[in-house]
Amino acid sequence: MAKLRIGIVVDSCCDLPREFIDEHGIVMLPIALRVGGRIVEDKREPLATQEFYRKYLDKRDEDFAESIPYTVEQIERLFLEKLALEFDFVYCLTITAKRSPIFDNATRASRTILAKYKDVRRAAGLPERFGLAVASSRNMFTGQAVQVAELARLVAAGKTPSEIGDRLQKLVAGTHTYLVPTDLFHIFKRAQKKGDKSVTWGSYALGSMLDVKPILHCHMDETGPVAKVRGFASGVERMFENAVHQIRAGLEAPFVCLSYGGDLDAVPDLPGYGDLAKAAREQGVQILVAPMSATAAINVGPGAVSLAFVSRESPVDQADTAR
Repeated sequence: MAKLRIGIVVDSCCDLPREFIDEHGIVMLPIALRVGGRIVEDKREPLATQEFYRKYLDKRDEDFAESIPYTVEQIERLFLEKLALEFDFVYCLTITAKRSPIFDNATRASRTILAKYKDVRRAAGLPERFGLAVASSRNMFTGQAVQVAELARLVAAGKTPSEIGDRLQKLVAGTHTYLVPTDLFHIFKRAQKKGDKSVTWGSYALGSMLDVKPILHCHMDETGPVAKVRGFASGVERMFENAVHQIRAGLEAPFVCLSYGGDLDAVPDLPGYGDLAKAAREQGVQILVAPMSATAAINVGPGAVSLAFVSRESPVDQADTAR
């Protein structure tokens, strides 16, 4: 019996290194970005992403940029013209439905795909059997990435779709994402536009005046600050300290995903990164470092750092105090 070909599809918010994406044959749903009067497509190409940071993210017009995800029709075409032919089963794992319509679009597209794939595969001389599962990561950026990294490991290990599906439920429930911004402007303006109250006007004004940065936490669709610190460097160091503690306590998946909205050469010099890398080596955990997606960066601003892991138990909340 032929080996089942299992594919993984993600949107370009997923902060994985390009090399990892290519190595595991992960398929990307690009997100278009309206930047002023221009449309830029976010395909997670590292050089293009760095150029995007340099050219566009110094703008401070609240209506300057917005993301435009793949439509239902575009997702249908991708599956029926490509993925239903290249794979026998596909997992489509999206950013949290609270932040983007991609999950809803993919879910709607799946109904048409499942109604039409038999004719497509039959015409190509393939067995008619094909499976598709659309799931929300209930997370974003590196949180989505750490789930995908584990899915890719399971696919490479020859796990069945049912085994992977069962595992995915545990991954989603245990994924914790943290983010430290350099500047609250982008987060406040984008959140205000979307009706999101994770950063209020008071937090923005006080943080800007006193250089107080929030450590933002995303888990199961909910995002909010779990700590406030003086200065970006202190926030990053504290976030890494928390990750070191979780690594030593034992992770549910052997990955930590980290993304940075700037030149990746600067990552090893971030405060606390050395201890993070040491703990990961000691525990057999792989740190996957990627440029923050352009889509993420227009929402959180340049220079932000995000980190995610899948923990066996809920992390201890950090005190909500500045230091």
